[in-house]
Amino acid sequence: MEAEVQKIIQAFKSKIVFHPLYRHACSQIQNAIENTEALGEPVCALLCGPSGTGKSTLCRYFQKLHNGNAMIRRDDGTYTNLPVFYCEVPSPTTVKGLITNMLRDLIDVTPNGNIEKLTHQLITCLKTCQVKIIFLDEIQRLCITTVSEKVRLDSLQWIVSLLNGVGIPVILSGTELCRDIRRENEAFESRYPYFAELSHFAYDTGANSALLATLKQLDTVMYDIAALAKGVHLNDPTIAAPLYVGTCGNLKKMRLIINDALKTCLRRAAPHELKASDFYAACQCVDLPKNLADGNPYALTYDDSLKLIQDYQESRDE
Repeated sequence: MEAEVQKIIQAFKSKIVFHPLYRHACSQIQNAIENTEALGEPVCALLCGPSGTGKSTLCRYFQKLHNGNAMIRRDDGTYTNLPVFYCEVPSPTTVKGLITNMLRDLIDVTPNGNIEKLTHQLITCLKTCQVKIIFLDEIQRLCITTVSEKVRLDSLQWIVSLLNGVGIPVILSGTELCRDIRRENEAFESRYPYFAELSHFAYDTGANSALLATLKQLDTVMYDIAALAKGVHLNDPTIAAPLYVGTCGNLKKMRLIINDALKTCLRRAAPHELKASDFYAACQCVDLPKNLADGNPYALTYDDSLKLIQDYQESRDE
């Protein structure tokens, strides 16, 4: 029984909802990939947004979308085939530290040498593995966090040099701190014409609500995968409002609560009917640092939830 529950949760977790901001970010990355191929020179995209908005998930989506056979055979031997290379920038790091980390991922050996030598080795390895797209995630660790202006500019210039050497797009992903880094170096800016910014959801119950549309899509997938009987739905206002109160629109936290509520539901005897109490139980377990309520958001009345949301959104607009 527990194995089946975990299988359902994993299947649900793997589903990505392409809400409007997500679709735009996806199209910007796709534009970079397609125009690099069309123009014969690297054209890149910068993706930014706070933690929990799905940046890393989108990078991994492209990795799965484009990666094919793991090995290729040539006349001179067998080589790793890696169309998409994903690397999370370590923390803390320097340009040399990032290059070393990338090479370690590619060849499983810790290299030695100065930045120039390591960069040459990295470019050679990327070409040997036939990498067509590079994703550098958490780029603020290299270009923003605790670094001086000189180090930041040196880092941006190194990325330009890497682009010139490999001739393929390097997609950068980082927090909202990275929003303006393209303006700090002209050569870097010219290579990054595409930009997308993800954000946490605003609470809106109108016909064009991105939040409710996303929850409705997740709800449809969840009911289908888990074969649930009748029950509450994620886009029901009485479910969506306290979910927002507990997370302030952070999709990653919302999905964690939904996953735990679904697990509680599935562990009951069939027929499995999703209940508001399942979400209460989930919020008792999940840490909610952005919780607008003093306690469990599902202990609030619907009107109290709306009042907390209104006060929060008004304070953000000031």
